[in-house]
Amino acid sequence: MKKINKLLITMIIFTFLSPNFSNLANAHDRWLISSKPFAKINDLVPVEFCVGHGFESEAAPSEWWLTDFYLLDPDGIVSKLEFNFDRDKQKSALSKFKANKEGIYIIYSVAENIYWVRTHDNKYIQFKDKIEIDKSQIKRTFIGWQYSKTFIRVGKTKRGDYDKSVGGLIEIIPLKDPTNLKVGEYLPIKVLSNGKNTNWNVGVVALYKGFKGEKWAYSYFSEYPGVIYIKEGIGKDPYFKIPIDKKGFWFIKAFRMMDREVLSEKKYGEHDEYFFEATITFYVK
Repeated sequence: MKKINKLLITMIIFTFLSPNFSNLANAHDRWLISSKPFAKINDLVPVEFCVGHGFESEAAPSEWWLTDFYLLDPDGIVSKLEFNFDRDKQKSALSKFKANKEGIYIIYSVAENIYWVRTHDNKYIQFKDKIEIDKSQIKRTFIGWQYSKTFIRVGKTKRGDYDKSVGGLIEIIPLKDPTNLKVGEYLPIKVLSNGKNTNWNVGVVALYKGFKGEKWAYSYFSEYPGVIYIKEGIGKDPYFKIPIDKKGFWFIKAFRMMDREVLSEKKYGEHDEYFFEATITFYVK
């Protein structure tokens, strides 16, 4: 129980990346996933965009319509994907693509400068790029950047298929083919910002489908959870090794912890809460 409590305390720090805690919806995990992670040439591959925890989608996030979705094929060609979502019938946003090349496809999502406003009558309203509401109605403001990836393998993989950078304010790059992992191995990852190494204080958690821990517990969490406020430039590379100890679907999430640049220098504007988050999913045979 002591171990679980320590993990849950760590997740409180990770989940609420702000000087003030809240139960805002951005505390939920978001991910892309396919029920066909290993496809054949010319297969039609389904993809879901989910929000929830432990691979259980509670409801597609209301900001899914503020998110752009892309497909990076094995030859490095990027195309846009369209997702659909019916709030009354679905718990995830859905799409599909035809896998007409051999190698690894990376499906990824980009949600940048997403704003939440909490009004004085406790309503939450979302905006992209700028807040468009009478300031007298605003009680609190929030801003976030969120990115997700999933990896689909078609036939044989090619060298460098899996570690292409697609950019973004925070990004997880696997340093080993995530579609070719075996139980007992490690998946090394690095966390980038706009395609470059960063000196941010980064937290990482991981979870496999079927993990029996309490809600908001994870099967892995990084060794240095950090604190709510930490100085920029900690001098430690955002590099992690995730132990792969179960077959099936895996989820990894990286966070930026709050620091001087965000809280004191207000680089991203003056808001009550901020979040910077990237996730990846893959399947271990």
